[in-house]
Amino acid sequence: MEIVVLKQAEKELKDGPKELMQDIYSLFDELSQGKSLGMPISRPLPSIVRGLHELRLSGKAGEYRVFYYIKVKDAIYIVHAKSKKKQAIDKKTIDLLQNRIRSIES
Repeated sequence: MEIVVLKQAEKELKDGPKELMQDIYSLFDELSQGKSLGMPISRPLPSIVRGLHELRLSGKAGEYRVFYYIKVKDAIYIVHAKSKKKQAIDKKTIDLLQNRIRSIES
């Protein structure tokens, strides 16, 4: 399956911790080959949007999250990346994720 990085997410990844980038791209390579990632690396977020998942990584700079959306029979979209500062996903991030996924669906 093809991996598509949204333009906004591409910039967010570039600003992310360099030590985690190889792991992030390696995990997305596995996903593109059909491997299913489970906890604790990846967690589904159906309460926000069906098909949305959160890739969870830790490094020297702290926790880092990459949100991706699997559009069945189409592609895997990397929609957002950010450092984790709170336990829960805040409303602003949820709105951002929903808006970016709506743009994919239209």
